[in-house]
Amino acid sequence: MSLKFKIKTWLMMKAMEYKRRKFPLDGQKADLFQLPEDADPRINNSHYFGANGSNGESLIMRVGRRNAPLAEIFVMYVTPDGHLYTSEKDHYPSEECPMHVECIEPEKHLNVKFKGNLIDTETGEKVPCSFELDFNATLTIFDAMQHSDFRGMAKAFARPKWNREFFREAGGDTGVNKVKGDKIEGKKKNIAQRHYEQPGHFTGHMTLGDKEINIDMRGSRDHAFGNRDWNYMSDHIWLMVNTDKGETFNFSLVNFAKVEGVFCGYSNIGYDHHESLTDYKIIQYDACDGLAPDVFIVDCTFSDGKTVRVTARRETNLYLTFDNGNYFFQESIGEVDFGGVKCRGSLEYGFNRDHSRWRI
Repeated sequence: MSLKFKIKTWLMMKAMEYKRRKFPLDGQKADLFQLPEDADPRINNSHYFGANGSNGESLIMRVGRRNAPLAEIFVMYVTPDGHLYTSEKDHYPSEECPMHVECIEPEKHLNVKFKGNLIDTETGEKVPCSFELDFNATLTIFDAMQHSDFRGMAKAFARPKWNREFFREAGGDTGVNKVKGDKIEGKKKNIAQRHYEQPGHFTGHMTLGDKEINIDMRGSRDHAFGNRDWNYMSDHIWLMVNTDKGETFNFSLVNFAKVEGVFCGYSNIGYDHHESLTDYKIIQYDACDGLAPDVFIVDCTFSDGKTVRVTARRETNLYLTFDNGNYFFQESIGEVDFGGVKCRGSLEYGFNRDHSRWRI
């Protein structure tokens, strides 16, 4: 490790710590966030929910809204016997979006409603579906900026060459899909990215065709709002899984156009609090030409000094596109072994359309 790299890492650590102090998370305001009417089209307000049962049942869903004509959405439901149902489209006209999220009590209670069609992946049949779920938090929020251990993140930002363009993009102005005539500090309003997760308990009811299903599962929610330019991302991995008791593990690794190896995560498995991810080492990852790997193995080191081997095995898969096909997801559900502890949940792998940018 060169002296120059050490100095850049130290400077980046100080900058991140300053930002953490200056912009603390206000969970009350964050959970009530709504897109301003003058928000730049790149500003995203996204809610993601992952609920998983001890019997192999899973319900994963996301809705992302922008100041744009289309809303991003997907739903995946896996029955206890492994039958997969998925949403029929990944974009809807904003006014016709079939999923709605309401904050009942910030940091504690959210309500999710859906009414539309799901596709039976075995038959291709459209099946009418509606559900209403209540999410009740079982632990505090983990916010990427407020609660992360910045050591690994600082190293990722210290590696590239520092120049004006780097700091502009690191600050959130990627400019990749800038609308002609709009400046990010001009008439369109920019909002810095905020991203946090929270474990909780899902209860509610689903109607799927002629079936009536009671929902009672553990899992997590993810809320992200601010500037999100899909085309600026090169590739990413995100695991959000839980044990039968509702303990959670979260791992995120993203490569951007100018910065590679940005990671974040935490675990509360075996704890009554979150332990932040401080380092990782990928043991096995088969890219499969842009398909979700069947097996992903990574060693994760946390702030208490413990290293845990995590093995994720994909069971199902849903292909999703974003930004007119510039970026795509392989959204998966599967089993995860967390150092001998059985978990289940979301295994998300994302890729830019430009294969030359893939880094993982």
